[in-house]
Amino acid sequence: MKNSENEKIYACWLDSIRFITSANKYKLLDAVGTVSDIYNMKESDITFLIGKKNCELIKQAKAQNPQTLYEKLQKAGVNYIFCNADDFPTRFRTIPDPPFGLFYKGTLPNDRTPAVAMIGARKCSEYGHCMAKKFAEGLGRRGVNIISGMALGIDGISQRAALDIGARSYAVLGCGVDVVYPKSNQPLYERLLTNGGILSEYPLGTEPRPMLFPPRNRIISALSDVVLVVEAREKSGTLITVDMALEQGREVYVVPGRCTENLSVGCNMLLRQGASAALCAEDIINDMGWDQLLPGANEEKKKCVSSYIKGFSTLAKTICEIIDIIPVTQDTIIMLLREKGFGESVAEISNTLVELELKGIIKRAGGQYQKKFD
Repeated sequence: MKNSENEKIYACWLDSIRFITSANKYKLLDAVGTVSDIYNMKESDITFLIGKKNCELIKQAKAQNPQTLYEKLQKAGVNYIFCNADDFPTRFRTIPDPPFGLFYKGTLPNDRTPAVAMIGARKCSEYGHCMAKKFAEGLGRRGVNIISGMALGIDGISQRAALDIGARSYAVLGCGVDVVYPKSNQPLYERLLTNGGILSEYPLGTEPRPMLFPPRNRIISALSDVVLVVEAREKSGTLITVDMALEQGREVYVVPGRCTENLSVGCNMLLRQGASAALCAEDIINDMGWDQLLPGANEEKKKCVSSYIKGFSTLAKTICEIIDIIPVTQDTIIMLLREKGFGESVAEISNTLVELELKGIIKRAGGQYQKKFD
């Protein structure tokens, strides 16, 4: 057995001990040099370095053979990587409090591929849903990896949208990689395994608990070059990730929202504090200098609504300018058209709305119209 493989087995054993922090694992590794030496350390030395309580946890863990534990992991279809491995993500090497190792299913993100973490509210608005989908598709089409936490709301929407157009996405969980949370995201979990990966620093079988999610957020931001906030309340777990991203030296972008919308208060507050505004995926790509590195230059610009309505009447184009993500009634559309000087009859306006709906530019629901991003 190669020494590197032997070290991975012992690292996996150490990382499978719950409640010992990454910082304490690094402290032990720095003291003796190899993970296998940690296994053979005297209890008095362990106690001196990381305390009696942690020493007791290690003592109890020795009841399980590291080789047997590692084989069990492999049979479950789970891979493991740790800090001394050559293929340990390089993005971790420059951040405070890096994970000691990662359990993962699927693949790991390629260090050379640009990555954006998309985060936001779990109970997002329709505006947030549309923006998350639009940005994930725009970034994904240009070859950017989408990193998130597979949570309800913005996380899951972004990751599904990326996978739908053939992009790669990676989820960092606040539980073991063998635990699907939330359960409703089981289909997303399965899709990530085929075109991305599921990652966690927590051992197999670890159930999701509130205390585990803030630490996992640092891994989401660390695996990314940019953190994009789509929607966030004033007091939100999303803002914890933003703080960690800034501490790690990551760029933070925000999708602006309406001043009267509670779900946009956190976003607009970040803008006031100096975060960059992103109006489309190309804003991030151009600012980061990725336009020369990624395929499909200007492809997203070609997909804007104006390209679809080329050749339409002036009335149709103006209606497309009036209708946005926020639904509006036909009466409101007619009123705004009259303010712009259009004198067409109600029947002509209704026919134009039907035409735009049939062409997939707008959609109607509950007697209201809105721009279609599907």
